[in-house]
Amino acid sequence: MRLLPSAWCRRWLAPWLLAPWLAGAASAQLVPPSAPAAPLSLASDPAVLARTALGTERGTLVVGVLRGDKAGYGIAHNPEPLVARAIAPASAEQPMFEIGSVTKVFTGLLLAQAVERGDVALDDSVGKLLAGQAEGVPPAVAAITLKQLVTHTGCLPVMADGVTGGAPLAEQFRSFDLPMFWAALARIRLTAVAAPCEARYSNFGMALLGQLLALRYGTSWGELVRARITEPLGMNDTVIPLGDKASRMAPPFAGDQRQQRFDMHAYAPASALRSTAADMLAFSRAILAGAQGPLGPAGARLLTPLARYEGAEIGYAVMVRGPETGRRTYYHAGVTEGYRTLWLLAPDTGEALIVLASNQRAPLQPVMLAIGKSRYPVPTAEVPIDPKRLADYAGEFRVGKSQVLGFTVRDGRLLARESGKAYNGLTPTGPDRFAVTAIGAQFVFRRGEGGEVNGVTLTQGGSRLEGRRVAAAVPQD
Repeated sequence: MRLLPSAWCRRWLAPWLLAPWLAGAASAQLVPPSAPAAPLSLASDPAVLARTALGTERGTLVVGVLRGDKAGYGIAHNPEPLVARAIAPASAEQPMFEIGSVTKVFTGLLLAQAVERGDVALDDSVGKLLAGQAEGVPPAVAAITLKQLVTHTGCLPVMADGVTGGAPLAEQFRSFDLPMFWAALARIRLTAVAAPCEARYSNFGMALLGQLLALRYGTSWGELVRARITEPLGMNDTVIPLGDKASRMAPPFAGDQRQQRFDMHAYAPASALRSTAADMLAFSRAILAGAQGPLGPAGARLLTPLARYEGAEIGYAVMVRGPETGRRTYYHAGVTEGYRTLWLLAPDTGEALIVLASNQRAPLQPVMLAIGKSRYPVPTAEVPIDPKRLADYAGEFRVGKSQVLGFTVRDGRLLARESGKAYNGLTPTGPDRFAVTAIGAQFVFRRGEGGEVNGVTLTQGGSRLEGRRVAAAVPQD
């Protein structure tokens, strides 16, 4: 599990985990002063969740919560309107928002439907679906499978042409039409020699998947979404072109700065949809109904884990958290220039959550952390430990190709950090066990045959990362 990048442009590039484990100088920064006294969970009042998730940022934020078959809504505004009105589920006045990368779940569902129909197979390759449609595609790219595209294991970069963030990223999202997209595919540079790779988030890969499905059916990706998902489910406010719905879009912000709406072409399967809380709960209800619901077996297939992803798993573009035999949480998040979204399902309790914000800096993190803590609690009661034993844990532990956890001892206390970040204090909770209580993270150290500490397991929010010791003790100070 990893931290959210600090720059907004990087936040477009990665799925937002339920529980990023460290947040800089102090865990207290994760909870704003206005946070409610009672712990937040999926059972909280939607209005409380909305106020917490918007914080002091400008704009509008709507929370929809589904509990069984009952939907509830909460709304927050900054500044508050002179006359506040409740959000009614069937109201034509429900505000609309860009849902960003939650769009990828719709692309994943289109693939699940196509597999159920027998029209494609997960092992079908890019080259097979592109036969006669594009020229000059490198062999290693042509060999990437649909399964690898939908799980981000295809070794594809975040965007085409080496773009990773900032203004070039926004420009590529906006400007790439289909001819530009297919031309970029011919010059794409993989992140490794050949797939599969360790999962690495790729907007380009998800857009490619959506466009391949559109080619397979001889139509556009947007038309596939309309015909196979939104129209059958009655999701009349989930669209790409706004038409006469434009006035219902909540005005977008980045902090205090107004933003433009985010229109795109070839990248539509990665991030183009607009929707409402009511529509997204209708979508959630259909998936929670499983194979017997309106989506049929494809609704159940969507949630089937297909690959490992950042300490947990991923299904058909859906992030999966929690143990295989225990409670599982399914989610995705999205950020555009002026909007932020979180969509989450908890099938074990029959609950769903949608958070739609018209400010890309809306602090959704406290809500996400709280839900992760409530669904996957860790021991937090402090257990005294001999300070002399703390030196056993000092050192560096690798948990991924580019991620290292460092531990050091200061003033009789064990501290931890992720590569390049500030240290945070840990609470001892048992033999070889420590916690960051504010965010529900737990470290369990492992020992070798000689009793020396040689590994660590980090669990949080339903994810589990394994680390092995790679360096000597960090100097104590």
